[in-house]
Amino acid sequence: MRRTRLTWFALGAATSAIASIATSVAFSSGDKLQPYLSVSERVLTLEEIDQFEAIAQTSGALLRECGAKQFYMKDANGLDGVPFSLIKINKENDIAIHCVFERARVAGYPLHIQMISDQDAQTH
Repeated sequence: MRRTRLTWFALGAATSAIASIATSVAFSSGDKLQPYLSVSERVLTLEEIDQFEAIAQTSGALLRECGAKQFYMKDANGLDGVPFSLIKINKENDIAIHCVFERARVAGYPLHIQMISDQDAQTH
């Protein structure tokens, strides 16, 4: 009687372990960190401050002007709450990223490189 219970207990533990490992492997493949260029908002001009409700994020406008096909606009980047935009650093965005580096330097956009997952870039 005891041996039968121990056998079933061991089979249940093995099944749980296999299920946990399979779930971990299945969901960890999407969590690979990718490089993203983070373009924070620049200081607004007096004219932009007067029309604050009517303007969109300036970082998103910069990425659109540079020909970025896909990027994500975020409303806050941590404790200081500055809005920012993310563009994935890859071959497809090469020309747009070069344009962003050129224009950001002149216009005063803070730039940062972030290593985050694609899912975090889309959701957080």
